[in-house]
Amino acid sequence: LILLSFISSVGFARSKGEVLVVLSSENKITVWADKKTKKEVVHPSGFFLSELMVPVQALMNAGYTPVFANPNGNEAIMDATSDKAVYFGGNEKHYRALRTLCVKLGICGDKTLGTKKLSTLSQFRQEGLEHFVGLLVPGGHAPMEDLWKDPDLGHILRYFHSHKKPTALICHGPIALLAALQTPEKFIEALQKGDVAQAAETSKDWPYRNYVMTSFSTKEEQQAEPGQGNALGGFVRFYPDEALDSAGAKVLVRANPWKDNSVEHEELLTAQNPFSDHSFASKLVKMLDKAATKK
Repeated sequence: LILLSFISSVGFARSKGEVLVVLSSENKITVWADKKTKKEVVHPSGFFLSELMVPVQALMNAGYTPVFANPNGNEAIMDATSDKAVYFGGNEKHYRALRTLCVKLGICGDKTLGTKKLSTLSQFRQEGLEHFVGLLVPGGHAPMEDLWKDPDLGHILRYFHSHKKPTALICHGPIALLAALQTPEKFIEALQKGDVAQAAETSKDWPYRNYVMTSFSTKEEQQAEPGQGNALGGFVRFYPDEALDSAGAKVLVRANPWKDNSVEHEELLTAQNPFSDHSFASKLVKMLDKAATKK
């Protein structure tokens, strides 16, 4: 009710449809301190502010209503490293405006308004997904912790795929597509062991097999690992682009890191990194509008 009232107050009284925005329930990513012992350490994480709010603002401006949910129904956590104007083209005014919008929607923390607990994915799975016109999954490292193996998200993704509803994921968000596997944890276990045959067996029925897509690249990820920037304090347990490729996708990443790259294939829209947010948002709105004209 609060969200609808806010949207109405800024001029969008009649929504063109609801878009399910899926966030992680985690505030961390578990990484390996070193690759030999695979000792695990925890690094703070959450959703990436620009990857969430640039497309959400575009959706709202186009007349769509964002509906937020995560696996556990807890408050969403923002990755503190994303709370900077540099990820908004260095435009301080733009950054502040979207930061304020995030607070008003109850997603970003605020001393006065606070944050709201979100709906659970299982709630929408049980109630039905027919009324949603699209799906959005922003990045940040947190989806690497939970979304890729969430069974409710897997059901939701398979529904959106079978009904050809626009499904958009950016940066680390595309790793969530692995949830549509029947046994994503067995797939990742096989991948980590280098068991190619088992990885192929556990991904043979993946609905996104042969889809062209992109995601955060290994080259970009390694810049935050030991040996380079070490911002993560360790090594990720698997790389998004390599995992999606092994599952059967045709993954296209830019050779030069941190460049705009968004890829549309069938109902799927993916983007490589935070600096792809505007092209990603624009394409998502066009996909939703196009889908609406086909009804």
